[in-house]
Amino acid sequence: MAAFAGGTAVVAVQFGLGLVSAGYPPVVQALTCSAGESEDGGEVALLAQEGQVTPIAEFPVGRRVSCRIDAPGADYATWSIIGPTTVMRSGPLNAAQPCQTPEDFSAQDPSLLTLSACQSFVPRRPGLYLLSVTVMLRGLEAVDRMRMLVRVVPAPTAARATSTLRRERLSVALRLPAADAEETRTADLSASFGEHGLLPQSRTFQRTAYRLAADESFVSATFRVRSASNASAVTLAYEPQSRSVTARYTLRSGPLVDRWRGWVTGTVEVRVRRGRAAQDIALPDVELPIPGRTELALPAGVDTAEARILLRRPESSAVVEVLPGNSALIDGARITPTLSGDQIILAGEPE
Repeated sequence: MAAFAGGTAVVAVQFGLGLVSAGYPPVVQALTCSAGESEDGGEVALLAQEGQVTPIAEFPVGRRVSCRIDAPGADYATWSIIGPTTVMRSGPLNAAQPCQTPEDFSAQDPSLLTLSACQSFVPRRPGLYLLSVTVMLRGLEAVDRMRMLVRVVPAPTAARATSTLRRERLSVALRLPAADAEETRTADLSASFGEHGLLPQSRTFQRTAYRLAADESFVSATFRVRSASNASAVTLAYEPQSRSVTARYTLRSGPLVDRWRGWVTGTVEVRVRRGRAAQDIALPDVELPIPGRTELALPAGVDTAEARILLRRPESSAVVEVLPGNSALIDGARITPTLSGDQIILAGEPE
């Protein structure tokens, strides 16, 4: 009996110490952001520490920004970036993982979802972004948060060697030939399960994620996870009879004495093929310096693989059609349009 009583006392002491240590709230001690190496070889970085006023970092547009937190005691975190573009990621922390891109995070299996202590993103638009990181220890109500403002500025351009002689006003259009084009449709998927009984519960769900239009044919479907807990992998299937894409997954929840829930949120991306008629897409007029260059944003989601560029001078009504990368003469100026990512770059020089 004495030995049993002694063993019980040891277990009770260990349990009490575990409760004390588990109750220590998580703290974000530091948040470091860097934008890799700049053209002069130096690294642009900024460090935010506990108790500081929200700092402001400045990075050039198009540079990959990587941010890392130092948060001992935390096992769950939420990253959010709010600005000209908005991104949010949340999940169980895994400090051993390498830095994650948005594609690395969303491509994970929901049942194995983890969030690295280092996250990266590439700002494509100038402006002011608010980076906020919230950490917590599951089972405790205490959370900690650290913020940083990131100002993204246009990339510096080299000074022109020659002075601008004149400026040509041009109307620009994108000519797309008739073709069968593949397009991506997206649909949000969000579900939770919180039924509690004497034992842990589980339930399998099947929902219609997307229904194809009459002129669409199915190609493929992918699930991009944003957040998940106690969830299985999401399986997507195409049902030819109903012409719909269904999502199937299983969620689990805890018993009455431990009321944990299961949930999954993400985006279903459905790739479809549809016939496309020939069309001309009008773009905003531009003022092109001669000699010089200017950039024009393309509409989102446009397939430019076989596109041609129409250039017209409103003053003289002169019109030319040119393939990207080739040159054309219009009213004494040689214009060369090229496609780069989501932009048309127009370069002009005297004839």
